[in-house]
Amino acid sequence: MKKTFITIATVSTITLFSCKDKTKQADGETKPAAEQTTSNAETTPATNEPKTYKVTFAPDTVYLGKNKEAFVKIKNAKAVALQNPDGKSEGTELTFDLDVTNKNAVGGNNLFFRTDNFRLQLDNGNSITEHNGNSSGVDAESTKELTGITYKIPADAKPKTLNLFHDGTRVSVAVTLE
Repeated sequence: MKKTFITIATVSTITLFSCKDKTKQADGETKPAAEQTTSNAETTPATNEPKTYKVTFAPDTVYLGKNKEAFVKIKNAKAVALQNPDGKSEGTELTFDLDVTNKNAVGGNNLFFRTDNFRLQLDNGNSITEHNGNSSGVDAESTKELTGITYKIPADAKPKTLNLFHDGTRVSVAVTLE
């Protein structure tokens, strides 16, 4: 009786480990289940990715300066939700770049363009200054890119308007997060 039991157990074990679990694919090929789960894991997004927002500026191009000598284009805008390790919201980080074109003719004045005097007005009525910015001199009839302009928006607030200042002029641009 013992020999029969040992023989049945051995045959069952060999059968169990020699047969691979295969699944049919749409093209008729068989693929081991272990490979199939790997491909499924690659396509599923990570659950701990921060929430991102699409940012829209309207209009995204403006003229600044008393003689409209600075043409500014807002681009590469993005916003990311900030959270502490416990998952509690710590606000939103808004980042964008600017292309600044000096419209003065060659031989005319250079302009010095700064982002530290911009103000981001929030839906709660507060205005905040940049967390990180840039400034640069722009030669006549040329364009400079100012990158990495960042605003840290407090929790439970949304951006409403970005006020751009240059050479005694101010232009307001609407900001929306989607």
